[in-house]
Amino acid sequence: MISDLTITRHDSADAEKILDSVIVPVYIASHQDVVAQPFYSAERFSERFLSYTKVPGFQAVVAHKSGEPVGQAFGCTLPVKTRWWNSLTTPVPDGFTTETGSRTFGFNELMVVPEWQGKGVAHALHDALLGGRAEERATLLVREDNESAQRAYARWGWRKAGKAQPFPDSPHFDVMIVDLPLDGVDMP
Repeated sequence: MISDLTITRHDSADAEKILDSVIVPVYIASHQDVVAQPFYSAERFSERFLSYTKVPGFQAVVAHKSGEPVGQAFGCTLPVKTRWWNSLTTPVPDGFTTETGSRTFGFNELMVVPEWQGKGVAHALHDALLGGRAEERATLLVREDNESAQRAYARWGWRKAGKAQPFPDSPHFDVMIVDLPLDGVDMP
């Protein structure tokens, strides 16, 4: 792990308190290449983030270097009646989308500000968010054109399971899945 990197955990209420001071600024800094597009605007991101905080099992982790936030990750447990799988655009095996309210953790976002990318911050956030989870698997969506993220997720054990378009104005994403608990991840 990077020296002097600290990771803080936040439940829904705590995360909402730092929305404007930490969550949105880290998002803007890490999404400069797309933030001008309507789907990726800070306003739309904030709306999505606040909807995630309403789902049971929500948790966020924020990485700080010398007291400054440099990255974050968050997600929530997929409920029985989740809409997560409604956006699939490719077939998946029978039972794949069946949720029990404790089967799957939806890994909503992982982001690191540019000057700290490629230094292990994303992996530290990934492991901090997923370590100790009780669900049997986790899922995420990754942009098809985000080759560096695709390579990182593959190294961390994720595998492609299909494609999805979660919003009418969003791009298509690769749907990835990983079994939990992660091997080699220290449980908090």
